[in-house]
Amino acid sequence: MNKEAGPFINARIEKLRLAMGEKNIDTAIIARPENVFYFSNFNPIINSHPAYVIISLKQDACLLVHCIRNDHARMEGSVENVQLYGKWGANVALAMHDIDAIAALLGDSPIRLGVEGDYASVNWLKAVHSKLNAADTSDIAGDIEMLKIIKDAYEIGCIRKSAALVDCGVETAIGCLDAGAHEAAACTEGQYRMREMWHERFQDYEVSGFGSSEGAQVDSLAVWSMANERIAYGCDCPQAYFPVAGDLVLPMSWARIGGYAAENERSVAVGELDALRNRAYDAMLGAREALFAVLRPGTPFEELYLAAMKVFEDAGFSSILPGRCGHGIGLSTHEFPSLTSGNKIRLKPGMVFTVEPGLMTKDWGGVRHSDTVLVTEAGYELLTQSRRDKITIKQCAYR
Repeated sequence: MNKEAGPFINARIEKLRLAMGEKNIDTAIIARPENVFYFSNFNPIINSHPAYVIISLKQDACLLVHCIRNDHARMEGSVENVQLYGKWGANVALAMHDIDAIAALLGDSPIRLGVEGDYASVNWLKAVHSKLNAADTSDIAGDIEMLKIIKDAYEIGCIRKSAALVDCGVETAIGCLDAGAHEAAACTEGQYRMREMWHERFQDYEVSGFGSSEGAQVDSLAVWSMANERIAYGCDCPQAYFPVAGDLVLPMSWARIGGYAAENERSVAVGELDALRNRAYDAMLGAREALFAVLRPGTPFEELYLAAMKVFEDAGFSSILPGRCGHGIGLSTHEFPSLTSGNKIRLKPGMVFTVEPGLMTKDWGGVRHSDTVLVTEAGYELLTQSRRDKITIKQCAYR
């Protein structure tokens, strides 16, 4: 059992119980893989057999997993009550199928049920209602989002480690581009250096992500890069492209430690840029400066967005304003909430999100620095530490 995370898991469960009580819910079934991890510290990595956390107001929380996950759940999870379904080896299960096992745990007494409305499928809900005496069902997805928006000390510690990895990935890629590598080679080297750092400093923590029912994400250490018009793609595999003078290149990196992600992105100019791209780059740096100037507890997320957009508008880029200039990050690389117009939620210490006011267009490319940022009592802390000014590399002579 993971004892380091245990006290934090217990505190999160108690906070959800308070939210359940306020909504007159006595039993919650958590099924989204990221949320199962949040309340148990267990990640099966592949979810071909779903894992669940069942939280009630009157009983101990339970982690329900398939028999094949038994040893993994007991060794790395932080919930003592682990129950099983399915068949694998000599493990003893409550039932062959997951819904039957849930019914065995909850019995036939009437319950007021909470589920993740943005995750539970129609077929899954039908199966649950066919087996349980659920007089009423409520959506608790939003309640969980609001709990996850404030990171505890354990989560922040993991994100700090992830931030060190993404700094390594992006900075290595930039160095390789400057030395003459094409984008794909630079990104491969970035990922290799990230893995080396993990082995040297963070080997006790998994770097796995959250898989689907069909695939696993065993390794979350990722570096990719787009140049010029391809920057508008956002995410894509890097190509064997050698940047040339006047290009804009955007190396990006994600990494997870113990389930928790950080992000780093840096716009790179190759030699001298033309006037339009220079103006865009300067506007991006100015938008970041304006955003950071108002980033403190009590500021609404919307105000961060509007401060950055004012700089873009004044620089003549009103026609290509982004819909947001940052996003929450944690168990998801793009997590609630967004830094966008209309988001009136006020910043509080413990919130972690990206700051990335940027411009993108298929016409000339894009510019964006992205940092992972922690809100503190005094203001903010940059968890990613890469340079934040204008980054210029040379075009190698042999090209």
